[in-house]
Amino acid sequence: MKSKKVLDQTKTPFLDAVERYVEKGLVPFHTPGHIQGRDILERASNLYSQPLLYDLAEVDYPEGAHDYEIARKEAEILLADLYGMERSFFLINGTTEGIHALFMAFFSQDGTQKKILLPRNSHRAAVGGLILTGAKPVWVYPEIDSELGLATVCRTEDWLEHTDVDGAFHLYPNYYGLCQNLDEQIISGVYNLVDEAHGPHLRFSERLPKSAIDSEITASVQSAHKILTALTQSSWLHVKSKDAILAIERALWLIESTSPNFILWSSLDAARALEAKNPDRWDQALDRVLTFREKLKNIPGLTLFEPGVNHPEVHSFDPFKLVVSGRKAGLNGFALRDELRLRGIVPELAEPGFVLFLLTPAHTQKDLGFLFDALQHIFKGRKPVEGNTEQVFFYPRLNAHLTPKEAYFAESRKVSLRDSAGLVSVEMITPYPPGIPLLMPGEEITKEVIELIQYYKELGMQLRGFEDEKAEFIRVVAK
Repeated sequence: MKSKKVLDQTKTPFLDAVERYVEKGLVPFHTPGHIQGRDILERASNLYSQPLLYDLAEVDYPEGAHDYEIARKEAEILLADLYGMERSFFLINGTTEGIHALFMAFFSQDGTQKKILLPRNSHRAAVGGLILTGAKPVWVYPEIDSELGLATVCRTEDWLEHTDVDGAFHLYPNYYGLCQNLDEQIISGVYNLVDEAHGPHLRFSERLPKSAIDSEITASVQSAHKILTALTQSSWLHVKSKDAILAIERALWLIESTSPNFILWSSLDAARALEAKNPDRWDQALDRVLTFREKLKNIPGLTLFEPGVNHPEVHSFDPFKLVVSGRKAGLNGFALRDELRLRGIVPELAEPGFVLFLLTPAHTQKDLGFLFDALQHIFKGRKPVEGNTEQVFFYPRLNAHLTPKEAYFAESRKVSLRDSAGLVSVEMITPYPPGIPLLMPGEEITKEVIELIQYYKELGMQLRGFEDEKAEFIRVVAK
C-alpha cells in the first residue's frame, strides 16, 4: 500500500500569499472599493483596526432587548431610506446570496417550470439560481465590441423578442460599467430583477448613469464592497415592489447564514453612513477621473475604451470603470497586466484584448499619477503593430439540450476535452474574473468552445469549474 505523503501543517499558504501582497506595497485598482482602508467612515476605524474585538455573537442594544436582529433591522431601515426603497436587506454572502434569494422567491413557488429572460453575459451566480430553481433560461446575447472582444449590452430589439416569460433578469451596469436603456427593456406584467452589483454608487451623482432602482423594477442586488467601502462579501438587496417583500424575506431566511458575521454587517452599516455623510464625494472623485481619462488619450499606442457611435445600444457608461488596451502596441491584456504588476499596480482584471481598472473615491491624485506614469513607461518606444496581435473570441452561441438544473444533476462521465464536441456539458466553465460562464451545464460543447478554452489556458487565464485541475478532461452527460 502506498504511504500517504506527510504534509507540513505549520505552513499557511493563503495567509502567506495575502501578506506578500501587502508587504510589496502594491497599488490596487480592484475591489474592494475601500482600497485597503483608505476610504472608510472615520467612526468605524476601530472596527477595522481591531476586528477580533468586534467578532461577536451578541450585542448591547437595550432598545431591542439586546436582540441583534432588531439592531440589524434598524440599520436596514436607514439603508432603505437612503436609497428610497420599500425594504432593504444586508447580505453577507455577497450579491450571489441576493441573486439566489430572488430566483427562489419568484421562480420556484408552485412547482411549475418558469422561464426567465437573461443576458448571456450574466454572472455565474445567476446560473446558480437557475440550478436551484430548475427554471429555464431564455438567453439574449450581448453585442460585442469587435476590436477588443468586450461584451457591451443586449439590443433592446433582441430583448423584446422574448416577452412570453415569467420574469426578466437584467444586468445593469455590466462589469465594464456599460448600461442599456433599462426603461425600454422592462417587461411589463412580470418580475423584473436586476443584478446591479457594479452600480451601488450610481444614486449618488446626477452625472453618473441612472440607477436601476429608479426604473420600474421589482428588486435589485448591489455589491456594496465592489466600489463602496463595505468589506468583501458584503452586499445589499433593495426591494422596490412592496408586494415582493415577503417572498424575498422567506427565501433569505432559508439561505442566509445562521451564524452571521457582525463585522460584515457593521461594515455595511458604516458604508451606508459614509455615503449619507459625504454626498459630494462621488462628484469630487468624478472630476479627478474625467481629467485622468483625458490625459490617458495622449499616450501613444494605448487605446482607451469609451462607447461611441459603434455602440448604439449603450445608453450610458460609468467612467469609474477604466478599460484600456495595448493591442495596437503588441500587448494583449495579460501581457499588459503583467507589465503593470512589475511596476507595483494590480488591475481589476485582464482579458485577451484589454485590462480593466476600478477607480474609486479612495484613489487619490497621487494614485492616478502613479498609474499614468506606469502606463506611459510601458508604452514608451513601442512601435505600432499592424492588425490585431491576438485573436479574440467571445460567447460562442451554443445549443442547450437540458436546463442547467437537469444537466447539473444528470448522470455524468468524464471525457477528454479535445474529444468532447457534440456532448452535453455538466460543468460550468468560467473565466475568473469576470465570472461569466463560457459554457453552461446543459449546453452542447462545440469545436469553437473547445478551442476557446484551450486558447484561454495558453494565455494563463483562470478557468474555474473543471473537476480536472489541468482542464484536460470535462464532465458530460452520460448517454
